[in-house]
Parts: sequence; structure tokens; C-alpha cells
Amino acid sequence: MGQRLIISGKAVWMYLLMKGKPVVSVSAQSGPFENVRNALSQLDLSSLKGKRILIKPNVGRIAPPEYGYNTHPQAVAAIIETLREIEVEEIAIGESPIVNVDTFKAFQRAGFTEMAARYGVELIDFNSKPPVVKQINHPRILNETKICQQVYDYDILISVPVAKTHMHTGVTLGIKNMKGCLYRHEKVKYHQLEYIKKEYPEKTLDSAISDLATVLLPDITVVDGYIGMEGLGPSGGEPKKSDFAVASFNPMGADVVACRLMGVSIDDVAHLKIISKRNKLSCDIADYEVLPANYEQYIAPYQQPPKEISFKFPGVEVQDVDSCSACLSTIMLFLNRFSDEMNDYKLCDGKFHIAIGKGIEKAMEGTVFVGNCTRHMKDKGIFVKGCPPVATRIYEAIVHQEPDKNEPEV
Repeated sequence: MGQRLIISGKAVWMYLLMKGKPVVSVSAQSGPFENVRNALSQLDLSSLKGKRILIKPNVGRIAPPEYGYNTHPQAVAAIIETLREIEVEEIAIGESPIVNVDTFKAFQRAGFTEMAARYGVELIDFNSKPPVVKQINHPRILNETKICQQVYDYDILISVPVAKTHMHTGVTLGIKNMKGCLYRHEKVKYHQLEYIKKEYPEKTLDSAISDLATVLLPDITVVDGYIGMEGLGPSGGEPKKSDFAVASFNPMGADVVACRLMGVSIDDVAHLKIISKRNKLSCDIADYEVLPANYEQYIAPYQQPPKEISFKFPGVEVQDVDSCSACLSTIMLFLNRFSDEMNDYKLCDGKFHIAIGKGIEKAMEGTVFVGNCTRHMKDKGIFVKGCPPVATRIYEAIVHQEPDKNEPEV
């Protein structure tokens, strides 16, 4: 009998690299820290020695790790320890959350403040400096876009998304996580492009993400799938404990394998298919060498976003015309929490009326209009400014009392 060949993870990576297939590493069932440590151990990271590293997690909302909104801090801790072992020059963590969310409050609630202090790593508010304007060559929909300046202050950008389904884009993973590098309201702009032009069959948001990918992609992707979000993601769904991590130098490979582990078909993720063609990055999983070979045993199917989103709350009428995922999620959170208290605010038809989206043109007098996109309707009822306002702000505007300051933001 022949002798069994046993080689190190680094040797495997180098051998497969010579074969020409990008390597995607998977680890699972060991928690957020060990999953990431194990996944990174199968990649050759020696080229990062002496480099300045910027880690971009997904910390878009003020929520604790167990809710599935944000990247788990222990996943990032594992990256920091790994980078320290190969003697990188500097490590920082940066984020630009959704509009009206304080970056450092989000870091605090998500467990990043304590973690970063423990490792002596700087936390950066991407919105603290003026942006860099990048021109888009051969654009689908955007001629230029504003990217946070700090992204260009470092040698290596590591995208560390949390695995989530997305009501508008199918999933949000490493490539779409780059949208969190957009400056302030530039993120909102990506949701408001229907009135600019629509020349392609895909959603304009997918086209915009593909435009961004022509000027900004991560150097390394580490997908945190410990506690993700399924259903009405990115912020209105349910936590999903799938307990995996994916790591790769190839941004498409990482996202494609993460989709497979989530039980999501690439055919349902338009932005990845567009980027695959534009950036010449294969979205065929057969074009990647996935380690270990039996990685499919870790598949944990995520509940997909519904094709049509409906709000089933007795006595509540929701008008939604061309809203973005942020407003949809906020309304869902608000109604889940406060719908029983809205009985005193029903209109003459016996229903509580609330409206979101830039396309609202008609509404019953007394409707609650949520978000800046409904500003043009403010004379018809109660207008709640924000992009979007959090659930407690909506409640305060309706009942004219201060929300409980001790309540969580989500």
C-alpha cells in the first residue's frame, strides 16, 4: 500500500496556487474565534508582514453580537491575533454605519470597543474625514462615488462581513460590505437611483454595487458565519447560528462559497453575477479550490427573503413605494415593538396608517410618514425625519413622549 501524504495547510495552499485555482478556506463548528483562526491558518499570509492593515467589519447598527446584525467581535479578534503573529506593522478597524447611527456607539454595543482596547487597536469612524471621489469607468449607473478617505491610508483592506440574507440583493457578504466604505449619505444614494436611469434588467442597487466593485474590492475576505441573519435581512430578519467562517484572497470566491454554505443560489444574487462579468472573477464554485474538500457538510440553509414583503399586523395599513431595506427593516422593528400601542392613533377607517418610500404620492390624512424620502408628504400627517429614524424616534413622534433611554437601539 502507498504511503499517505500529509502536508501543512500552507503547503496545500501553495500547491493549489500553482495549479491556478484560487483557494477558499472554510472552518466550522468551533465558534467565531476558532473558526476564523482555523480558516486563516490554511492561507499563506506571509506577504502581509510589515503591512498596514485596515479591517472593515459590518457594524452598521447599534446592536449586540447575538442579534446577527453585526460582525462578531471575536471573529475580528481572531484576525488581529493572526496578523500579530506574522508581524504586520499596524492594524486598525474602521466603519461607516447607516445614516444617523453614531459609529462609536455602534462599536460599543457590538462589543468592539472593549475588544479593540484589549488588543490596542484603533477604532476609526470613516465619516470623520472628507471623502475621496472615485470616477467609474464604463459605468452602469454611477459616474462617480464618494469613498471614505481612510480606506486609502492602509496597504491591505480586509472585509469581514457577517453572513446575512438581504431583501433587495439576496445576500450581503464581503463584496457588498464595501458599501460600508461609502461616505455618509452616499450609501443612501445607492438606494435612490431609480429616478436617474434604468437601462439594465437587474435592480439599480445591484448595478450600483457592481460600479463600486470596479474601484473598490477587498484584498482579503473573512466571512463571519457564526451568528448571521436570515429572512428579512440585513436588519429585519432573525438570527441564524450557522457557526462557520470563510477566508480567501479572492473576494468572489469567498462570497460564492459563503453563499453555498448559506444554501443560496448564485442565480439569486444579481450583484455577484454582474461583478463576475465586469471584473472577470468567476462565480462558478468549480473554479475555486475549497478547503477542506468536505466543506459541504457545514451547509446550514438560511431562510430566504420573501419575494413580496407584507406587514401582517391587525389594524395597521403600511404604504411602501420604492423604499430601501433600511426603512423596511425599521418599520418592521417599530411594528413588532409598538403596534399594540397604536390603537389610539387609528384613522377614520379604523386602521393605523404608516408610509415609507420615495414614491408615495397619495395617502390618507393623518398618516405617519417615516424617513426623509417622504418629506414631500409631511403636510398630510405626522412626518418622522431620518434616514431612517430608529423605532423609538417614530414612537416618540407619534405619542409625543421620550423613549426609554435604556432600551436597546434595535
